[in-house]
Amino acid sequence: ALAVTLAESDNDVIVMDREESSIRESEIIQNYAFVTNDLSMEALREAGIHNCDVVIVCIGKIDTSILTTLNVVSLGVPHVIAKAISRDQGAVLEKIGAYVVYPERDMALRLGKQLVSRNFLDYISL
Repeated sequence: ALAVTLAESDNDVIVMDREESSIRESEIIQNYAFVTNDLSMEALREAGIHNCDVVIVCIGKIDTSILTTLNVVSLGVPHVIAKAISRDQGAVLEKIGAYVVYPERDMALRLGKQLVSRNFLDYISL
């Protein structure tokens, strides 16, 4: 959903996923979509990740997330955003140079606010 949203806003987006079905669902980005289990430095370089201004690492498996983020940072990408599912994972990702987001936690907080406030529709942090 993130890649599609960015692509629909006329951004060039590269997607790498191990599931071909995930890539097929997002027709708008198929020209820059790669199916791979290999997220090594060489595979990332071949995909052109080192040419990106921003890379977002959204991998659920902690060790793969950390190693991929380390590789992306090592390739010299200026802005790396990484998803974390725990504080410990987030701390490691920050130490290697990524900006860390916690989407599950953030969505839970948002949903909780919606449930406790009848007049609450949505909010945007400024």
